Amino acid sequence: MRSLVIEDEPQIGAYVSRLLGQLHGVVDLVGSVADARQALDNFKYDLAIVDRMLPDGDALQVVMALSQSPERPAIIMLTSKDAKEDVVDGLNAGADDYLGKPFEPQELIARVRAVLRRPRLLAPSVLSLGNVELHLGSNEAVVADTKILLRRREALILAALLMRRDRVITRAALIEEIYGFDDEIESNTLEAQVSRLRKKLTELGGDVEIRSMRGIGYILRLATPR
Repeated sequence: MRSLVIEDEPQIGAYVSRLLGQLHGVVDLVGSVADARQALDNFKYDLAIVDRMLPDGDALQVVMALSQSPERPAIIMLTSKDAKEDVVDGLNAGADDYLGKPFEPQELIARVRAVLRRPRLLAPSVLSLGNVELHLGSNEAVVADTKILLRRREALILAALLMRRDRVITRAALIEEIYGFDDEIESNTLEAQVSRLRKKLTELGGDVEIRSMRGIGYILRLATPR
């Protein structure tokens, strides 16, 4: 899952991002309408948490644009503009939920889980192939009956590969899924993380293999018996 937090107060934005970190996936944080549009032009999001009053305008226009997208994310407005007419405006613009500030963290997470229950966003809690399982949200994997806690990005890589088992995922697509849009990525960073994950799976007796498709990307499939 990829989430976008649109919030111009740095402390609130960072706090919301940390809360969303309880869920599996990448969280991008932006503080203006312009930056939100740039992020949305570059990535597909499953969830958007949107503050209304930003330095360069009312984010209601972003919500309206998102709601008309063929692959719209779930949208929660999180704002101090919580008068009844503001709530009505937000919901009419296309938001799935509207929560006023200040807010309780448990309530926000509960509302996030609720809007993500829509059928198109439902996902299994466990992904598997062969004797390898990944428990989404905890970064815990089970390889040949041995439990291991993966690093966050290793878990994201494994999830992306498991969801496309027996299909090639391009390097660009994999980078998009596991990094924030403002992360600085060195040329060999992804390769090093894939190599580390591959080594862990092999050492624990995993019966899958991550094959590098030179110049294209990666594919996960059952290993060929020797």
